[in-house]
Amino acid sequence: MRTRASTVRAIALILLLAGACRGADAAGGADAGPPVRGGTAVVGILSDFQAFNPVVNTSITTDEVIKQMLFTPLVQYDERLQVQPYLAARWELTDTAVTFHLRRDVRWHDGRPVTAEDVKFTFDLAKHPETASLLGSAYLNLVETATVLDPYTLRFRFVAPHAQALEGFWWAPVPRHRLQGVPPAELAQHPFNGEPVGSGPFRFASWKRGQQVVLERNPDFPAALGGPPYVERVVFRIIPEATTMVTELLAGGADVVGYTLLPDQARQLRRQRTAELRHFPSREFTYVGWNNRREPFRDARVRRALTLAIDRPTLIAGLLHGLGTPASGMIPPWSPLSPELPPLPYDPAAARRLLAEAGWRDDNADGILEKDGRPLRFTLLVNAANRMHQDIAAVMQQQLRELGVRLDLRTLEFQTLLRQHKARDYDAVLANWTLDTFKVDPTPLFTCAEARKPNSANRAGYCNPQADRLVERGLRTVDPAAARQTWRQFSELLQRDQPVTFLFWGDDLAGVGARLQGATMDVRSKLVSAPDWWIPEARQ
Repeated sequence: MRTRASTVRAIALILLLAGACRGADAAGGADAGPPVRGGTAVVGILSDFQAFNPVVNTSITTDEVIKQMLFTPLVQYDERLQVQPYLAARWELTDTAVTFHLRRDVRWHDGRPVTAEDVKFTFDLAKHPETASLLGSAYLNLVETATVLDPYTLRFRFVAPHAQALEGFWWAPVPRHRLQGVPPAELAQHPFNGEPVGSGPFRFASWKRGQQVVLERNPDFPAALGGPPYVERVVFRIIPEATTMVTELLAGGADVVGYTLLPDQARQLRRQRTAELRHFPSREFTYVGWNNRREPFRDARVRRALTLAIDRPTLIAGLLHGLGTPASGMIPPWSPLSPELPPLPYDPAAARRLLAEAGWRDDNADGILEKDGRPLRFTLLVNAANRMHQDIAAVMQQQLRELGVRLDLRTLEFQTLLRQHKARDYDAVLANWTLDTFKVDPTPLFTCAEARKPNSANRAGYCNPQADRLVERGLRTVDPAAARQTWRQFSELLQRDQPVTFLFWGDDLAGVGARLQGATMDVRSKLVSAPDWWIPEARQ
């Protein structure tokens, strides 16, 4: 049954990638000749990195650098999204366990070999509750123990049989000899996060906070894993204004931009000859997070009413230029396990009825709804560097005002916003979430166990035992038809409770300058081909 489910997944994802190839503009550089070594590639990003530590990082941009450049995950995905060996050269998989046999030629950037002890050490850290690791909740929630069998072999035992076993090992170990003895609760503040020792095709060189990160070519990266990269270094420039970032791309000051490229800028790039637009389906949805532990968001009727009052189709048409799909939940429409559940409609009348049912009325005729003398007013946190989010927030503010809701906007630097969001120190927040793997697993975002953990990914604080039971059943169901039915029930419950408002799945967008060759991108990452990037000698 596992094989049959994997086949269904593979077919759906192959079709997805085929669509992505059709959607991307033609790559340039066909006459550039064979790849050559040397040069520096520059990537423009809007905001700074978080922590170059797979155990504690929660930023998607940082995660892509970790997985594709700085470290060596146990497994990787190929262009058809099939799990392939990487640090793990091979494995034996059963319903109760998986045994990984590691490569013997991968070394940490300080020269020590990467061993099974490093992998187990990382597993133990990720599972420790005081670490509050996304690996523990998003990847390893169905993995019970890790046992070292010899220096290059270890076995993971599962909590129960499940259909998505290998997808849970798309993560990289950290060096035990560098972090042994660090208390789990202190790991997020450890200096290693800013000066990492990795094992991937690129080595960490420097980090000037708020300005740039420099990675250098690892000359010792094993040939069997692709060998050393072509470029000598990659510089990530923090360019905190989206328009400036595109200008830098067109002027040659950056070779890649896309963290974050806006839809109107994508339209602009289509008309340029000095850069190319790449667009493909994404793993990211945009949502409004409600703090379920604060009033008035303790009441699911209020949360649902606010969702009904947001005109998502108009947002997508007007602000995304059609480069997005309304979201009905956290399972992407391209997933073979998609419940195909229609999103809630734009229905202000239904929203008013729900709010009235919850006791919110405009008794003093000032245009703002009240309950027990308290106005229906709250603050929405917005990323100061994300113009798209600011535009969405402005539209929401107007639409909710027409409903009798006072929405105050507060723009914050991203890392400050993230700290408040993780600490559940907010009323509402406009944010994105990127699926960590290609498996369906709502555990990090919407289970009671995660709601009870400080700084967990369940930043809404949502807890519903019925949802927990459906998640557990869905994760342990190996028959795809039965799993799809369970995930539909879960999605219907989430749609009723509205712990967050799922706005849309946006297309992934990137710009690539004419100088850079070999830059292919797809749903896996914008950096998936970074070790193969190269620059013609005449343009280095």
